[in-house]
Amino acid sequence: MEPTQVESFAERYLTAFDCRILERAPNRIQAELSVEADQDLVHRPFYWMYVEKMGLSPQTTTLTWVFDGADIPEGVRAELLSYGSPRFNQMLASAQKNGRFVRLYEETPRPVRSGIGSKPYDPWLGVNYHVSYICDMKKDEVLHLGVHLRTGEVAEDFYRRIQHRNWSPRLPAHRHILPPLLPAAEAVGELEYNLQGYIEHQDLSWAREAMERMEQELEQLHAYYPEEWRMSDSLHAEKKQRIRETVWQYHPRVEVEVINAGLFYLDSPPES
Repeated sequence: MEPTQVESFAERYLTAFDCRILERAPNRIQAELSVEADQDLVHRPFYWMYVEKMGLSPQTTTLTWVFDGADIPEGVRAELLSYGSPRFNQMLASAQKNGRFVRLYEETPRPVRSGIGSKPYDPWLGVNYHVSYICDMKKDEVLHLGVHLRTGEVAEDFYRRIQHRNWSPRLPAHRHILPPLLPAAEAVGELEYNLQGYIEHQDLSWAREAMERMEQELEQLHAYYPEEWRMSDSLHAEKKQRIRETVWQYHPRVEVEVINAGLFYLDSPPES
């Protein structure tokens, strides 16, 4: 990530966690952390135990970050925040922990006076999946799927199709939610069925080639060791361990992990 991308992420993180930005200058942000952000970014568990036990008002930490180490103003005490730095890794972990599930309502311009009354939202479940194709090499991709909780319609590339809309964590006035007709378990099942079909239709030549490499490695492994009857117990154990390691390294497999998910209440269908 470039420094500008790190800076953009940091600013969005501070806003999302209700931190108070005290100073905003080129290449620099100073912010007073919220309690939640302080607990995730500043390691002081004993302080928080003391505050909780004594019933005190917490005093959160103020941090100053710069994003280009070559452009730090003279006399400014600041921490360089860059991709891969410990603090940035803490921010990523905090964002992932607290953002694994969201509930958001689309905000649209609406006249103050309206004769149409309360307008309904369409409920959607969106899930971001991390798919890994693994053998002695690895390929990763992220899939964004959404399912309409009333019709069961599945939308691919769901995140891209809704990312530019305006969102609120609170239900706006004069709006109501249509009750879902698809239980959560069935909705997740629809997404997983769609995901399985997607994976099965991928080019599987990588898996066949990995199996061929594994067979070659196992043949070499068998050739390296003497005949079974001539091996000691320790050599038998060593060979079995190396076979297990070879199979684990080369045998093709697909692993799927949920990155995060959310309930999204849309004013109109996802863009195509």
